[in-house]
Amino acid sequence: MDKEKSSIAEAGSLIKAITAAQDTRRIREVEFGCEHMQRFLTAAADRAERLKNSYIDWQRDLLTNPLKVQTTKDPKDPKNAAVTTLLSTFLCLQCNAISSSKDREMHGQTKKHHMSIESRSGCLYCGLCDDFVYDPTFEKIRIEQSLPPSSNGRKRKLNALYPLGEEKDKFVLQNANLLSCMAGAPRGMFNLGQTCYMSVILQAMIHNPLMRNYFLSTRHETADCPLPNCIPCAMIVSFTDVLATEKIDGHAPLDLLFRSWKNNKDLAGYDQQDAHEYFQSLLDHLHRSVWCEEDVIPGNKACNCLYHQTFAGSIQSTVTCTNCRNVSTTEDPISDLSLDLRHHAKRKKTDPKSPPNVEAPLDLTTCLANYTTPEKLGADQYTCRSEKCGNTPQRAKKHITLKRLPPTMCIQLKRWEHRGKNAQKLDTKVNFPLQLDMTPYTARTHRKKQKALAQGLPSQGPYSPFTPRSPCWYELSTVVVHIGKLDGGHYICYCKRDGQWFKFNDSKVTLATEAQVLGAEAYLLFYILKNLGPLEEKSTDAEKPRVETEKPKTNGETEEVANEEE
Repeated sequence: MDKEKSSIAEAGSLIKAITAAQDTRRIREVEFGCEHMQRFLTAAADRAERLKNSYIDWQRDLLTNPLKVQTTKDPKDPKNAAVTTLLSTFLCLQCNAISSSKDREMHGQTKKHHMSIESRSGCLYCGLCDDFVYDPTFEKIRIEQSLPPSSNGRKRKLNALYPLGEEKDKFVLQNANLLSCMAGAPRGMFNLGQTCYMSVILQAMIHNPLMRNYFLSTRHETADCPLPNCIPCAMIVSFTDVLATEKIDGHAPLDLLFRSWKNNKDLAGYDQQDAHEYFQSLLDHLHRSVWCEEDVIPGNKACNCLYHQTFAGSIQSTVTCTNCRNVSTTEDPISDLSLDLRHHAKRKKTDPKSPPNVEAPLDLTTCLANYTTPEKLGADQYTCRSEKCGNTPQRAKKHITLKRLPPTMCIQLKRWEHRGKNAQKLDTKVNFPLQLDMTPYTARTHRKKQKALAQGLPSQGPYSPFTPRSPCWYELSTVVVHIGKLDGGHYICYCKRDGQWFKFNDSKVTLATEAQVLGAEAYLLFYILKNLGPLEEKSTDAEKPRVETEKPKTNGETEEVANEEE
């Protein structure tokens, strides 16, 4: 019996030892990044030491001298001029050369230098492998260089933030997981009781890259937010659940709905609301939330909030007196463009190819052209305050153009027609493009045309509708559609993700074709600027407001002489 008990005890001990060994299994780490790095480091000790010292120097320059590591020289340029770029550069570890991604291969072939550092990440790159490599020796140096100094002036120990040895293995085994391919899949929104108006606007926000990058980052700290019923905090909850989880069913934006009701009592309840009004209410709260964070003065043009960075633009209103030719110019902020369909529908002609009594559809470009077409003002609508007219009523001509274009352009097609107490929906079909050039409707284009006319030149604008690199070129991102009548309708939307269109009908998500999108009866159109780079490199009237008028008068307008325009 004693022998049997002893054998059972030994077997139990063996099983425990095997189990413990399996639970604390070590992760074997490679000794070198690749075979080319291994040959380089083991061939000569002095050469390996020079490579490590060069790696340390470049890592320091990445932290202390970012302009140096982003400045390259074109080997084909006879003047050998230095060029500073925002793109990635490659810092050679075997010499002091800095090459662009295009010149990296040429440098490796001519100099036989294949080991470099990528400037944006500081990671090691092997030209022979044509790929980034992980080398434990150099990675340890990179982490040590990037750690901030501690309070006593010394660098923190490496294992203070990154565990080593068995502790590191346990840490990796407990916290490492694979990101499922289902994370970030298109998801619909559960209808919480006539909340489709909120769902379509939330989908438009989620499919906007500027909004997505903001709410998935840590720019708004939810844990330390002092605002009661903060809308951005609720947006973070929805963005994280939709884009960063493995769920494939619908999302229920309960937190956003509750806080929207708390902040706007007109939205409270289960009545059908207007999607455009909710969009404006949402932008207002996104703007107000930054006051508490950064002490921004309300109405300040320098506001750096999410709303101003994404949706804010401005229009320029120019009124010319027909009597004295005096020009009054004002600039007003906008968050969207509202295009009237009622007057355009009355002027439309019947399409000869369509059945009798069927009106031809409108074009979005026609609506925008009518929006920026000069209109006549009667004497009862305008008072000229120039010295010649002496503050008397005069006839005038009013012209609206776009002064500053926002990165995201929201266009509302006004489908609600109000006649006294009655209201009805306009079912006018409006054709809209997948890509839209806003250059013809800017103040700069108008000024160029006026200058050309004054010089007797053709009045064609300085743009081409076939130039996709135009700084005012937009791409369609979301289409919001209202189905049904005014008092009992339903909202759906089409959103584009990774080149594919999807139809979102509450929690139901289906694939959609471009033909289905272009054939939809749009109510709201969201266009996103294709090329953000030129907006920062060049300043045009449609991109950055310029002061061209005199000091403001008491009525909030500014005046200038008409012939002083460029």
